[in-house]
Amino acid sequence: MGKPQRKRKRRTHVPDENVHGSLDPSKKRPPRALVLRTGKHTKVVKKLEKDLKLCMRPHTADKLKQRKGNVMKDFLNVVGPLGISHFLVLSATERCQYLKVAKTPQGPTATFRIEKWSSSGDFASAMKRYTAPVGAFKYSPLLVLSGFKNADRHGKLCATLFQNMFPTMEVNKLKISNCQRVVMVHYSREENSIQFRHYSINQQPAGVSKSVRDILRRELPELGHLQDISQYLQGEAEAMAGGGGDGDERSSGSESEGEDEDNTVEGAQTSDRVRGGAGTKKNVVKLREIGPRLELSLVKIEEGVCDGKVLYHAYVSKTAEEEEEQENKRKKAADLKRSRREAQDANVQRKREG
Repeated sequence: MGKPQRKRKRRTHVPDENVHGSLDPSKKRPPRALVLRTGKHTKVVKKLEKDLKLCMRPHTADKLKQRKGNVMKDFLNVVGPLGISHFLVLSATERCQYLKVAKTPQGPTATFRIEKWSSSGDFASAMKRYTAPVGAFKYSPLLVLSGFKNADRHGKLCATLFQNMFPTMEVNKLKISNCQRVVMVHYSREENSIQFRHYSINQQPAGVSKSVRDILRRELPELGHLQDISQYLQGEAEAMAGGGGDGDERSSGSESEGEDEDNTVEGAQTSDRVRGGAGTKKNVVKLREIGPRLELSLVKIEEGVCDGKVLYHAYVSKTAEEEEEQENKRKKAADLKRSRREAQDANVQRKREG
């Protein structure tokens, strides 16, 4: 018998270089948001919490369960293991609702008052033919910021917070097929409000009727009563020209609206698969709002995560003496907390030794 070979241990995984901090910047972890509800009147914002979790997918801890007894300290303890970079904290009072956007673990935190909001269910019920975007939540949404160029310092800080909530897109490596959703954040300096809207992106071939688009999508209609497919195409063209036909034919004209040069996007078909051959094509890009929609007004900006020095407040202004007094109180509270922790650690160590 031959000599048995010595078994070699092989690694079954590749170590995550992000943990050690020696990784190329392009391979860093994408930002990940955690959506929470705090306070007493949380049932009012339950739908909004669900919609925000759906909007932030796939980089969100949507499976993390929240209990009534949890406090902010509990969630700060899981920031590192879960890779959470932002908190979206919803709260409500008897009069209005609030949204806090916090950068972990050092802050800052921006508090917004929710003036108006609409859930995704409201948009679904308002549409005649609502179809859920299948597979759109597998990829992160694109972010479009508008109106922040002429904003104040606090407005630009809010723009930075929103921008860092979503992963950075590299145009050279971006696939058109991965662009399924877009989040638009618009700042109005005159009204001092921020509009947050969530859309799904639908790409359709330009200059093609609804019947041809259905065939390209392999949604073949009933053609058993026709002798040739040209009869189906000619029938639709005559119905559109005469303004008659059934509901589907009338709706085809509305779906073809907006197919002009301003709404078309031309790109080379290199990585995306295209039926009918390679080359270039023109697509009509249409946006459909799927919710949630938020109208926000900035209330305050503070250091830390939901607990720190107030950097900006829309309604309260303090003198230098009042700010110094508040800072002294904060330092005394921090010193007292630290001394109690040290005393508790000393007592635990003494009991272990005794």
